[in-house]
Amino acid sequence: MLFSTFTRRFFQRPLRTGLYLMVGLMAGLAVIALQYPSAALAQAPGGEVTVVEDRWEVRFPGLIVFDLTAQSPQQIVEVRLRFRTLGNRIWSYGYPGFEPGRRVTTTFNLSATGGDFLPLDAQLEYYYEIRDEQGGVHETPSKTLEYTDTRFQWQQAQAGPLVLMYHDIPRSQVDAVTSQVESELRRLASMLRLDTSRPIKGIIYNERSAAIDAFPRQSQTITDQHVFEGFAYPERGIFVGLGMSPDLIVHESAHVMLHQTLRGGVARAPAWLDEGFASYMEPGANPYSGETLSSIGMPLTSMSAVRGTPRDIRDFYQKSESVVAYLIQEHGADKFRSLLNRLREGRPMDEGLVLTYGFDAAGLEELWSADSRGRHAPARITGRRPSPFIYFDVWLIGLLGLTVLASVLVRYAVGRLQPDLNPEEGLQPWEDPDVLDRDRDRDEPF
Repeated sequence: MLFSTFTRRFFQRPLRTGLYLMVGLMAGLAVIALQYPSAALAQAPGGEVTVVEDRWEVRFPGLIVFDLTAQSPQQIVEVRLRFRTLGNRIWSYGYPGFEPGRRVTTTFNLSATGGDFLPLDAQLEYYYEIRDEQGGVHETPSKTLEYTDTRFQWQQAQAGPLVLMYHDIPRSQVDAVTSQVESELRRLASMLRLDTSRPIKGIIYNERSAAIDAFPRQSQTITDQHVFEGFAYPERGIFVGLGMSPDLIVHESAHVMLHQTLRGGVARAPAWLDEGFASYMEPGANPYSGETLSSIGMPLTSMSAVRGTPRDIRDFYQKSESVVAYLIQEHGADKFRSLLNRLREGRPMDEGLVLTYGFDAAGLEELWSADSRGRHAPARITGRRPSPFIYFDVWLIGLLGLTVLASVLVRYAVGRLQPDLNPEEGLQPWEDPDVLDRDRDRDEPF
């Protein structure tokens, strides 16, 4: 009896287990259908969609044109283009306009400027969702395109881990620059203790008018005064610059290599550290002393981002370079690398400074401002505004001149208004009653 009961339960259990699994599977599919409606709709009834043409064209600067031609036994009523930059988890989408039909041709213009700015050489992934009148949805295979500057014939040169793209520059000049840059990149990698196997890509323009189209949008003043010569996109290992200059190339490469060193901790590094390190690593860098720069710019604790007027930005770069030079020259490269390790661990900047050097950013500024090593900054940077009393004689002469001018103007105005205030003055003889009476008296006999 015991054996019989056990046997019955043993054979019944798989049936119940299978039933539970089936119910669970159906519930899971329902959840997936709710979260991913396009996947569910793709199974809806409808005719097979055939993609006749799927092409794109980069019209640099600022535009990517997508063209699609598709046909189906059923009327196509909606086309949706989904796209994202490679590595981004969020998909954007747009709806090309077209007339519904069994064969449709659509065009979608994707802006890459302003708020939709797309960095040069960015890779864009895209696909289409095509819906027919019966509710069926067809997804096209995803494709990847590269947002390149199509205005030039680009050439390529190699300098260690760096691939340089350039146009309309003599090859002899390029070879001379890459030879110097290659040794500088080795010095940079040694400073960071970095493996140089990870590639870097640099895109070099030789005309500012062309480079501006590839730079992120800046204020008109900053653009007109040529404040920036290049921009790095460290997370993508790319930079864009103006001119085949070793200083520029090493500076922008330093941004990328510092990002590679910090990895996930890059967000912890303030802009003064990032820009200061890149400037300090330029060939032949000769920073100003902290003592002569201490009176300019914002305090170090407020220099987490580059902002302000062109003059503010230049002061920012000079101070940042000087502070990083102080850290490395006064306390050594090993301690600087220890600071970077703290940031890579995810520690805030102040905590990293205290653990490495024993002072925070405010303490660093105090020590740096007393350091006299380095070049002396020009008087135009450190000098105060002159006292107005130095030019007292000029002020006095100007004031006297204004007083005399005001007096002349007042007298002139009064003279113009006086006839209206004394209407009898200036009358002609035939308008004055008294004169007329005297004339009558002379005409009468005595």
